[in-house]
Amino acid sequence: MKFDASPGTPAATPAERADRMDREFFARHPQATTYRRPVVVGESGPGLYRPGGRTTVSLLLDGVHFRAAPVVRWSDPDAPTVALHPDWEPWAPDPAEIPAEIRARADYVRSPEGQAAWALLEAEERL
Repeated sequence: MKFDASPGTPAATPAERADRMDREFFARHPQATTYRRPVVVGESGPGLYRPGGRTTVSLLLDGVHFRAAPVVRWSDPDAPTVALHPDWEPWAPDPAEIPAEIRARADYVRSPEGQAAWALLEAEERL
């Protein structure tokens, strides 16, 4: 099924929402070649995202964009460590697709015990 990017048509996936935002920006700013916008969680597929982060979008050719989003793929060797940081959240179209190790670490850091451990680490850094 081909994505309909015409205005007023709902975007079905995060990647489609991001693509629509980028196309609309470059249509409104024809002289622009790069811009930054809030990350669309899921825009780069399954992985760990930093909500509140920024995506840099570059126009390579008319209608061809390159995105540099704050995402860590499951296959990245640092993914289990990143999952322990409360600013990063796992995302997949089907939550069952999130690797068990990533899910367990993300759940831990959001638990009361994990929150207390994180607060202690931050306090130690301020000393």
